[in-house]
Amino acid sequence: MSLMIKTNATLLNISLLLLRLTVGIILFLAGAGKVLGWFGGQGIDATIDIFVSQMGIHPILAYLSCYTEFIGGFLLIVGLLTRPAAFAITINMLVAALVTLPNGFLKGASYPFSMMVSSLIILLAGPMAYSLDAWLLSGRKNRYSKIS
Repeated sequence: MSLMIKTNATLLNISLLLLRLTVGIILFLAGAGKVLGWFGGQGIDATIDIFVSQMGIHPILAYLSCYTEFIGGFLLIVGLLTRPAAFAITINMLVAALVTLPNGFLKGASYPFSMMVSSLIILLAGPMAYSLDAWLLSGRKNRYSKIS
C-alpha cells in the first residue's frame, strides 16, 4: 500500500528515464526525418523549403529547429547535456506550438505543446540517475539517489 502513497528514488529515476527516452525517441525520429530524410521524412532541403514558404520562418531558424529536434532528441536518449538539450527543445516546441495554434489546438498545436511540457519537466528534474550525465559525474556526490 505504501507504494501507492510514497515514492522512492528508484521509482522516480525509472519514471523520469521513461519520460526522457520517450520524448527523446519521438524527437530524434522526427528530427531524423527532417534532417536526413529517414523514416519517411523529406530531408533538410525540402523541410526548410516548407518552413520558409508555408510557415514564413526564417531559414536560419528553420535549420535551428530541425537540428534541435534531431540532436536534442539524441541527447535526451543518452542523457547527455540533458538540461541544455531540454531547454532548447522546450523553446523550440513553444515556438512550434505558437506557429501551429492558428490551425486549432487539436489540429496541430497539441503535439508540440505536449513535447514542450514534457521537455520542461525533464529540464526541471534533470537527467536523474540513469543517464550519461550522472555517470560522468559519478565521482561527485550523486544527489539523485537521496530522493525519498
